[in-house]
Amino acid sequence: MEIKTLEGVDKKSILQAFNHAFSDYFISFKLTEEQLSAKMLADKIDLDLSVGVFDNGKLIAFILHGYDSIDHKKIVYNGGTGVIPEKRGSGLTKQMYRFILPVLVEKGIDTLLLEVITKNIPAIASYKKSGFKIKRELSCYKGYVEISKTTEHIEIKPLQHYNWPLMESFWEVSPTWQNSKNVLTALKDTNISLGAFIENQFVGYLIFNPVSQRIHQIAVNKDHRKKGIASALILRLNEKYGNTLSVINVDKKSKAINAFFNQIGLENHLEQVEMELELNKNHSDQG
Repeated sequence: MEIKTLEGVDKKSILQAFNHAFSDYFISFKLTEEQLSAKMLADKIDLDLSVGVFDNGKLIAFILHGYDSIDHKKIVYNGGTGVIPEKRGSGLTKQMYRFILPVLVEKGIDTLLLEVITKNIPAIASYKKSGFKIKRELSCYKGYVEISKTTEHIEIKPLQHYNWPLMESFWEVSPTWQNSKNVLTALKDTNISLGAFIENQFVGYLIFNPVSQRIHQIAVNKDHRKKGIASALILRLNEKYGNTLSVINVDKKSKAINAFFNQIGLENHLEQVEMELELNKNHSDQG
């Protein structure tokens, strides 16, 4: 067996290993090559920072890492760790981390981020042994939305550009990696962005992926809450893209937005934890 970065590895090999590894996961799913490409783009995957285990040239385990610079910190995000079922129990994930952590330290990466399904207790325990700490608890929602009422004085129109300083002032908590402003800026042409206005004042917005039917961000100016603005944004979405929606990784600390998703009919179908490893702090003796 050989452990090395995924630099130069073709996407079909990664797709085959990915689908095999996740075939018996808590939530079984299978990606097409197009969907894997979209995921890798959304997660900002950098194959030079990713790692795989190869058996006779075949990829049997992997960690896909995305990279971004956030608040002057170099962040690497784990966009997926997988080991094909017949090769589990051999400590391959630990071996991949043992290989890749010094590489990341050498490149000056500050923090490693990942998300794990709460039910996956062995994985959480394993990550803790590697030095990861739970940063926050997250909820994922999906379902059929029902909104009947809206407020006439709210004008909904396409958002032509992202004024992040203003939009961030609407936030209660910072979004997770896949919903972050850097990721969404890169995907602006793919997503649908709607703004809410009262007397030409920008008071709320929504960013939505029509392919995955997923809301990435929805936020309302703190001075204009409880006026039906979020409902008006969702209603406009429903009119064009249907009533089936999903949202992933909503910070549990944001009571208002979690209550809103429940109120409009979405079901909290999955819970995750976001875990963090301060890399250079914990591994400064390596690299």
